[in-house]
Amino acid sequence: MFEESIVRWGTHSAKWDLLAADLGQDALSLSVADMEFATCPAVSRAITRACEPGIFGYTEVFDDFREAVRGWQARRHGWSPAVGDVHFFPRIVQCVSALCAIVLPGQLGRTPRVVTLDPAYGPIIEVVKRAGCELRRVPLDLSEGRVVIPEQRFAEAMRDADLLLWCNPHNPTGRVWTSEELDMVSALALTYGVTVLSDDIHADFQRPGRNGYRPLAIHSQQLWESGRLIQCCSPGKTFNSAGLEASAIVVRGVLGARLEEAKRLMGLHNPNFFAIPAAIAAWNEGDEWVDQLRERIDANLRVAVARLREELPLARVVDPDGTYLVWVDARSYLPSATLLAEAVARSRVAVSAGEDFGEQYEGFFRINVALPERDLERALERLCEAILALSVH
Repeated sequence: MFEESIVRWGTHSAKWDLLAADLGQDALSLSVADMEFATCPAVSRAITRACEPGIFGYTEVFDDFREAVRGWQARRHGWSPAVGDVHFFPRIVQCVSALCAIVLPGQLGRTPRVVTLDPAYGPIIEVVKRAGCELRRVPLDLSEGRVVIPEQRFAEAMRDADLLLWCNPHNPTGRVWTSEELDMVSALALTYGVTVLSDDIHADFQRPGRNGYRPLAIHSQQLWESGRLIQCCSPGKTFNSAGLEASAIVVRGVLGARLEEAKRLMGLHNPNFFAIPAAIAAWNEGDEWVDQLRERIDANLRVAVARLREELPLARVVDPDGTYLVWVDARSYLPSATLLAEAVARSRVAVSAGEDFGEQYEGFFRINVALPERDLERALERLCEAILALSVH
């Protein structure tokens, strides 16, 4: 099921037709976080059915979407949010923009103070900066290939902050946060009155035998009841449907109404024609397919981490708890962005450069292992060979 190499050239793909375009037709891409696997058959069938009338008019969000969100969360993550607390946004980054540019400034009468853990997903950081927010970036301790929150520095950043951008599992490191870490986050948020947006779009990719994912909403009932916690989920990563743009923002009380108002102000009205039927099919019918996908992803992660550690012993390779991403500190080999770009060009393997997640991460890179195993092995062989050929050691 997950062994077919699908050609995506000429499909207006950001991953291929833009970011890998200069590498040639024999390029391999480990960059953008979408998968090289065809989506769940139930999703394809739903899209085909939607096409049959031949009319592509405006659509709307109804309770069947919200019920699908609740059902998936209940079955997969032990959480059953109220239907009335589920709100549609095309993309989570748009919810962040609504919070930072409209909702919080209107509530506070000033630009918000926003905390995030670094490395952090670049497009979300961009909208925070464009909104004029004070951004407090707390670098994770990545020594020895581990991912640790520096508790004192994090606590200092949370004092008098307005918004925490939390990510679980964390992108790009793949860390799934422990109960103790979730306790720390909820305690600080409650103590200082900080709103928390928990971006959990990779939650379905937790790995066996690792830290188990748990929504912050059920871990800290007090934070959830406070109305200052926004839980975000999406079928986009899990079902390789990110281009359809469907996300669920789950939040209690008045904050949900304010986000709905901000969404209208941003001109976000009707969803993409295919977004709702695809999301409903994914969440209602996709369990078995996702179980099989997770086995493939876990196997690929084991292959990638082992190969990188064997070929690049001086690199610090994070073995993730979740996601389909591997974060690599390759500064011992390629200390500059220029050298990494040369390695990409020489290997014809696209990766996500570390500085996309923070300017201090030059010499790091992130790879996406969600592709057929034989293609992954070819990509790793070519990439490691190029890195070693260009190494400063």
